[in-house]
Amino acid sequence: MRSALLKLFRQSPFPLLLKHAEVVREVAPVFRSAVIAYLDGDMGDFEKYHNQTIMLESQGDSIKRNLRGHLPRGVLLPMDKFKLFAYIREQDKVLDSVQNVLHWLSYHNTKVPDPIVDDLLLLVDRSLYSLKAVHPMVSAAESYFDSFSEEMRQVVKESIAQIREYEFQSDQVERKLLADLFAYPFENPIEAFHLIRTVELLGDISNHAENAADMMRAMIAR
Repeated sequence: MRSALLKLFRQSPFPLLLKHAEVVREVAPVFRSAVIAYLDGDMGDFEKYHNQTIMLESQGDSIKRNLRGHLPRGVLLPMDKFKLFAYIREQDKVLDSVQNVLHWLSYHNTKVPDPIVDDLLLLVDRSLYSLKAVHPMVSAAESYFDSFSEEMRQVVKESIAQIREYEFQSDQVERKLLADLFAYPFENPIEAFHLIRTVELLGDISNHAENAADMMRAMIAR
């Protein structure tokens, strides 16, 4: 009886949350390499990195399903179960968003105008700042739920604030890029639409990272 009761208390979702966050972190350099290859017109390398991203997204889905499917009924979690599931959904959507950008780019080989390239790469980097900040937040949250110390709770809150700041920066670059794209004299309207939608999809990466941070804030709320 004592052993069964202890088992209920010992269940923690964080090993799997961290494993998923590691996949999120791992996709960042692959994604950036894919975008660079696309801008260079190297579609062979682009597809190589695109396929690596698909594999990483599939790994993330597997971890998410494992987390959702292997929490026993009646297990005593250190946070609300529905908030936990909402959190992992948003963390997984970060991966989905990365994949969606590359899927969309693969549909058309668009030559990005030279005046747009620098800001497009800036948006990629700002989006990846948000993405890479997820793992430190989850790691800090694991320490907090292990100790419930106010000091670690503050560390988690600082991580959340950092992701929100990155999302704000990403949003500013996105707005500028969209304004520039609408003003640019494209000869081909399909390429104009393709790039505008690419920018919108890039913005989703930071948006879902911020959504995950918001759900983490709800989980640590007292």
